[in-house]
Amino acid sequence: MIATSAAEPILQCIDLHKSYGEQAVLNGVSTRVQAGEVVSIIGPSGCGKSTFLRCLNRLEDFERGQLRVLGRDIAGGPLGWRQLRALRLQVGMVFQQFNLFPHLTVLENLVLPPRRVLRLPLAECHDRARRHLAQVGLAERAGAYPGQLSGGQKQRVAIARSLCMNPEVMMFDEPTSALDPELVDEVLQVMRLLAESGMTMLVVTHEMRFAREVSSRVLFFNNGRIEEQGAPEAVFGAPRSERLRSFLRRR
Repeated sequence: MIATSAAEPILQCIDLHKSYGEQAVLNGVSTRVQAGEVVSIIGPSGCGKSTFLRCLNRLEDFERGQLRVLGRDIAGGPLGWRQLRALRLQVGMVFQQFNLFPHLTVLENLVLPPRRVLRLPLAECHDRARRHLAQVGLAERAGAYPGQLSGGQKQRVAIARSLCMNPEVMMFDEPTSALDPELVDEVLQVMRLLAESGMTMLVVTHEMRFAREVSSRVLFFNNGRIEEQGAPEAVFGAPRSERLRSFLRRR
């Protein structure tokens, strides 16, 4: 665990820029996240939300700007494997797709990361896996294979797998977008419980009710910038920009 002072944000980025060829995707994004915050990131498709999250976890390089995560300065260019490993041990990531190994049971999928990466004893890895499976309501599915699970169950397993690494921060990239509507609530309920436990979370989402009810702060992205940000009651109740008002009317 990395020690940070109470006043120092868990994450801070200043003037972040990212392009794909001539297409600018992030155009000077600046924000900070304090420990225990739940920050929902909303906005129209293609506005840079997911790219922003991927830059924070260094799944993507960025051309310009400053990034500081858990007390570390993270350069924009390629990082060495030791730097990436140190960062990703502290920052968990849950994707739209579940990325589970189909030939491994649920329990084996959860045991593998702490065993291989953290080199923890097998018994401790099993204890972590069973504890976090119970946390997401899937203790009885430990021996099942991913192909035997619903989409919502797979996503809950993916969340439990990230928790097995004991991260300081959890990032969610539209975790319900690949789910049938009736399965969305079971995943959101797990995320609500994580938020209530004090986990620091950044969530790219189209679930406006979740963003309104669970977030401590909401960022509205438009054209690669944070066009508005603030408490949910301000962003949803009194939007300042016409673009945000138009976006919310369609939700």
